[in-house]
Amino acid sequence: MTALDLRDMQTVLDGIRERFSARISLAELPAGQYAAMRYPRLIPIMRFSFRHYDAPPFGHASFLRTTGMGGRMQLATAVLTPSTGLAVPLLLVDAMSMGRKRAVFVEYYDLTRSGVAAAPLAAVHDRYADLPDYPERPAWYVAERTPYSLIKGGTDDRRLCAMVADAVDAYASLCADAPEASADDLEGLRGFADRMVEEGNPSSDALSKVLGREGAERFFRTAIMPVKR
Repeated sequence: MTALDLRDMQTVLDGIRERFSARISLAELPAGQYAAMRYPRLIPIMRFSFRHYDAPPFGHASFLRTTGMGGRMQLATAVLTPSTGLAVPLLLVDAMSMGRKRAVFVEYYDLTRSGVAAAPLAAVHDRYADLPDYPERPAWYVAERTPYSLIKGGTDDRRLCAMVADAVDAYASLCADAPEASADDLEGLRGFADRMVEEGNPSSDALSKVLGREGAERFFRTAIMPVKR
């Protein structure tokens, strides 16, 4: 199992993927033009690498790495989307490293019709609640997160990495033990995906620069967070 290291965001993405795939099978999908992107094209200041997977009976998993400032700034984004209608929250993991600055977000969005009993996820929240909260800008999706989400910063790389590992382990187990998927639980997820496109998400600006507004929407809907219509 890859050890997570915030100084190398590829280890974060690999570690998340490996931990999730220990309970949910992943089959890699072609990334095509999205596999390696850069902005601007001539003399790039930002580079992106992308992989995504079919994850039956769960849904879809995507992993985006961003580097900038000559490698001094690194971002990792993992999006685990229950796009079959499995009654579990959507999970987004975002990690940022720039010099000594760290930000690690474990964001859950319960978009199911009846709500999810998620005691294992809440237990992980309580285990790491003492880590410093990371100050973030106001955004519409902040109010949509579950109370057991973790928005953390500070300088304790070891515990921040352990937080991500424990969260993904707990989430993977929740997904593996969830009842059979239901189309009734897709409506909320579809609406949330629409809002991420229409009202913006943390990657909107950067991806719009690379792919254009319509291209960024297509990337989001077909590769980052695809949801059955």
